[in-house]
Amino acid sequence: GVSLGFVVLFVFVLETEGDLTLLTRPLSMQVTLSLPFLVAALTLVTTAGSLLAWRYRYWSLATRIHQTILALLGLAFSWQLWTLGFLTP
Repeated sequence: GVSLGFVVLFVFVLETEGDLTLLTRPLSMQVTLSLPFLVAALTLVTTAGSLLAWRYRYWSLATRIHQTILALLGLAFSWQLWTLGFLTP
């Protein structure tokens, strides 16, 4: 949800504030650009939870597969955020 919220909010702020928002960084853009760090943190927690679920056989098989897919999607999205420069300080 946070990943989708970041994309929607980023596009919304760019559309409403104009192209110079990446240079001037108003408060709305500062809040938006802080979300990728939250996405990365949640991805790490989800991945760790998924690994623990497989190791100790928490939940049913279907739930573990679902959690693993979410972790993989989070890792792929975080990698894209890193590649595009959103996760650099």
